[in-house]
Amino acid sequence: MERKLSWYKQVVLEIVWSISCLIGAMPRVVQYGVIQPFIYVVFLVARYRRGVVMRNLQCSFEDKSPREIRQIIRRFYWSLSEIIVDTMALAGASRRSMQRRMVWADVEEHLRRTEGRDWIAMSAHYGCWEYFPLWSLVATNTRFMSVYHPLRSDIFENYYHRLRAFAPNVDQVTMHGAIRHYIKHRNRGQNIVLGLISDQSPNMRLDSHWFTFLGQPTLFYDGCEKMALKFHLPIYFTYIDRVSAGCYAMRFEQIYDGEEVVAPNEITERYVRRLEKMVRSKPELWLWSHRRWRHTPQSYKNHFAAIGRYAVNK
Repeated sequence: MERKLSWYKQVVLEIVWSISCLIGAMPRVVQYGVIQPFIYVVFLVARYRRGVVMRNLQCSFEDKSPREIRQIIRRFYWSLSEIIVDTMALAGASRRSMQRRMVWADVEEHLRRTEGRDWIAMSAHYGCWEYFPLWSLVATNTRFMSVYHPLRSDIFENYYHRLRAFAPNVDQVTMHGAIRHYIKHRNRGQNIVLGLISDQSPNMRLDSHWFTFLGQPTLFYDGCEKMALKFHLPIYFTYIDRVSAGCYAMRFEQIYDGEEVVAPNEITERYVRRLEKMVRSKPELWLWSHRRWRHTPQSYKNHFAAIGRYAVNK
């Protein structure tokens, strides 16, 4: 549901939306030959979150030289500028154009494998993550739950809500309302695909589990694992690869069948290992500007020690 905006914010939203529609209607040569290079130069000149990006890469790739790190940073800014154009272009894209932007591997086999079942697709901020719900254009007889983290900006919260409403079988659901929404709408004649981006940095909890990711202790959201175990839902990791400007290839790999008896945190561990492999293959496609490691085991210990709840066995 879109948030109610003041008249000033509504005007800004309509301007941003109109620009996006204009970009979406432009030829690809303009989108990726003019607009993307312009955004790239802005990133370089403004040094967009350069410190965060540099620190994240240095800690994740300690074996790489300063020169190699700088090369990845430049490629990251180029990829991010392309992702911005990809995202904005969805506003003015036709259904046929959207379908051309994503190449799905083994579609018939995956549809057969998941027929008659609800399932979870785990993805990440890798490549143009706004293409993730385009699966709803393939499996038109299912409902796609696009689970998202609400933004602080009212303007961009409404902007992305419009952007993702490109198909009638897409349900936009906040992370906190995902379980309630699923329980309410399951078993209503249409199978549900729960699309979750699970590489964000969660808040610390007393029972938080640390995973080794890119050589660093890292927290991950475990809501996907909990939903899969509670409702016996199979989970598929979404492999993403850039084919060309504005075009990606995706394939699903099952990491949990919905019935297997697993150890605590095992499902999330499987996701983490596949995500790490994907990020290492093309690091420029991951969102390095995010403060992914704002929590550390020491900050965890200090936080819960301060409130007298630190668990020494963590």
